[in-house]
Amino acid sequence: MPNDARIYLVMIAIGASLIFLVSLVPPLTSGNSAVASGVSQAEFDAAVAAEMEHCEALGGGLDCQCYAGISGYVRALEPPRVPFTRSLDQTELARRQAAHSC
Repeated sequence: MPNDARIYLVMIAIGASLIFLVSLVPPLTSGNSAVASGVSQAEFDAAVAAEMEHCEALGGGLDCQCYAGISGYVRALEPPRVPFTRSLDQTELARRQAAHSC
Protein backbone atom coordinates (compact mmCIF):
# COMPACT_ATOMS: atom_id res chain seq x y z
CA MET A 1 0.00 0.00 0.00
CA PRO A 2 2.74 2.55 0.76
CA ASN A 3 4.21 1.79 -2.66
CA ASP A 4 0.91 2.68 -4.33
CA ALA A 5 0.82 6.04 -2.57
CA ARG A 6 4.30 6.88 -3.84
CA ILE A 7 3.34 5.93 -7.39
CA TYR A 8 0.25 8.16 -7.22
CA LEU A 9 2.29 11.06 -5.86
CA VAL A 10 4.84 10.70 -8.66
CA MET A 11 2.05 10.58 -11.27
CA ILE A 12 0.43 13.71 -9.82
CA ALA A 13 3.80 15.53 -9.76
CA ILE A 14 4.52 14.60 -13.37
CA GLY A 15 1.05 15.67 -14.48
CA ALA A 16 1.32 19.00 -12.68
CA SER A 17 4.75 19.59 -14.20
CA LEU A 18 3.45 18.92 -17.70
CA ILE A 19 0.53 21.29 -17.22
CA PHE A 20 2.87 23.98 -15.93
CA LEU A 21 5.29 23.57 -18.86
CA VAL A 22 2.50 23.70 -21.44
CA SER A 23 1.18 26.90 -19.86
CA LEU A 24 4.55 28.57 -20.55
CA VAL A 25 4.29 28.06 -24.33
CA PRO A 26 2.78 31.12 -26.04
CA PRO A 27 -0.22 30.68 -28.37
CA LEU A 28 0.93 29.74 -31.85
CA THR A 29 -2.10 31.22 -33.57
CA SER A 30 -3.57 34.68 -33.50
CA GLY A 31 -7.00 36.12 -34.04
CA ASN A 32 -8.27 36.56 -37.56
CA SER A 33 -8.10 40.32 -37.63
CA ALA A 34 -7.17 42.19 -40.79
CA VAL A 35 -4.06 43.64 -39.17
CA ALA A 36 -1.79 41.45 -37.11
CA SER A 37 -1.90 42.22 -33.41
CA GLY A 38 1.07 44.23 -32.18
CA VAL A 39 1.72 45.65 -35.65
CA SER A 40 0.83 49.15 -36.75
CA GLN A 41 -1.26 49.72 -39.86
CA ALA A 42 1.74 51.35 -41.58
CA GLU A 43 3.98 48.32 -40.92
CA PHE A 44 1.26 45.99 -42.17
CA ASP A 45 0.72 48.05 -45.34
CA ALA A 46 4.48 48.16 -45.98
CA ALA A 47 4.76 44.36 -45.70
CA VAL A 48 1.82 43.86 -48.09
CA ALA A 49 3.26 46.38 -50.57
CA ALA A 50 6.67 44.68 -50.50
CA GLU A 51 5.08 41.30 -51.14
CA MET A 52 2.98 42.74 -53.99
CA GLU A 53 6.20 43.97 -55.65
CA HIS A 54 7.82 40.57 -55.11
CA CYS A 55 4.85 38.77 -56.67
CA GLU A 56 4.80 41.07 -59.68
CA ALA A 57 8.55 40.47 -60.15
CA LEU A 58 7.97 36.71 -60.14
CA GLY A 59 5.60 37.02 -63.09
CA GLY A 60 4.13 33.55 -62.57
CA GLY A 61 0.47 32.62 -62.67
CA LEU A 62 -0.10 33.71 -59.08
CA ASP A 63 -2.95 35.95 -57.97
CA CYS A 64 -0.77 38.79 -56.66
CA GLN A 65 -3.55 40.32 -54.55
CA CYS A 66 -4.03 37.01 -52.72
CA TYR A 67 -0.28 36.39 -52.52
CA ALA A 68 0.49 39.83 -51.12
CA GLY A 69 -2.33 39.62 -48.57
CA ILE A 70 -1.27 36.26 -47.15
CA SER A 71 2.47 36.81 -47.36
CA GLY A 72 2.25 40.35 -46.00
CA TYR A 73 0.13 39.20 -43.07
CA VAL A 74 2.54 36.40 -42.16
CA ARG A 75 5.58 38.68 -42.51
CA ALA A 76 3.98 41.35 -40.32
CA LEU A 77 3.37 38.88 -37.49
CA GLU A 78 5.85 38.64 -34.68
CA PRO A 79 6.78 34.95 -34.56
CA PRO A 80 5.92 33.29 -31.25
CA ARG A 81 8.88 32.63 -29.00
CA VAL A 82 8.80 29.00 -27.94
CA PRO A 83 11.57 28.13 -25.48
CA PHE A 84 14.36 25.88 -26.79
CA THR A 85 13.24 26.10 -30.43
CA ARG A 86 14.50 27.87 -33.51
CA SER A 87 12.12 29.76 -35.81
CA LEU A 88 12.09 29.54 -39.58
CA ASP A 89 12.93 32.56 -41.67
CA GLN A 90 9.72 34.60 -41.53
CA THR A 91 10.00 35.83 -45.13
CA GLU A 92 10.54 32.35 -46.54
CA LEU A 93 7.69 30.96 -44.45
CA ALA A 94 5.34 33.72 -45.61
CA ARG A 95 6.18 33.27 -49.28
CA ARG A 96 5.80 29.50 -49.19
CA GLN A 97 2.40 29.75 -47.50
CA ALA A 98 1.22 32.38 -49.96
CA ALA A 99 2.43 30.45 -53.02
CA HIS A 100 0.72 27.30 -51.77
CA SER A 101 -2.57 29.10 -51.02
CA CYS A 102 -2.78 31.22 -54.17
